Amino acid sequence: MPVASKRSRRPDPGIQDILSAEAGQLKVGTARAMVMTETAFNVLQQVISEQTPEFLVYGFYEMGYRVGLDIAASSALEADAPEDAFRVCVDTYRKSGYGEVEVVEFDIREPSARLRGTNLLEAAAARGGSMVRSPRAICHYSRGMFAGLFSRILGKEVVCEELACEYRNDPCCEFTVLAFGGQPTG
Repeated sequence: MPVASKRSRRPDPGIQDILSAEAGQLKVGTARAMVMTETAFNVLQQVISEQTPEFLVYGFYEMGYRVGLDIAASSALEADAPEDAFRVCVDTYRKSGYGEVEVVEFDIREPSARLRGTNLLEAAAARGGSMVRSPRAICHYSRGMFAGLFSRILGKEVVCEELACEYRNDPCCEFTVLAFGGQPTG
């Protein structure tokens, strides 16, 4: 069982520490950001799913991955340890409005992490829209973001898979982050 390190005692960053607005640009750290409503995200998700369903999986994952790299680049440098950095980045994700998520396990030796979330943007938007119901997990943007966060912190590529998804009526969304080519342990 992975052993979690003790978290640093510095206060968690507030949303005002994560986002800034300068010269008509919203920023997450140094990266330019934008605001998108859940309704707009649902329309985007639905159109892509209908027209090019494979893009929904790979394109959204890659978009999330790039955002994760950007968020971690601005947040991770201030953290005392990799686990603290990852938790700060996941908290940034949560405070940015993507949904409730928690780090359930973290093991820097593997390296691996397990996250659990509810009311995540992709699952909520899909449930509220008219996407075709599927047995597949749907939170590709989020899993890409978690992979990007962890990859930047480690300095090497990892992957993230969604093991459970609220969209397919699981009680929560659950993710595992593994070293590229790694296998889950335990």
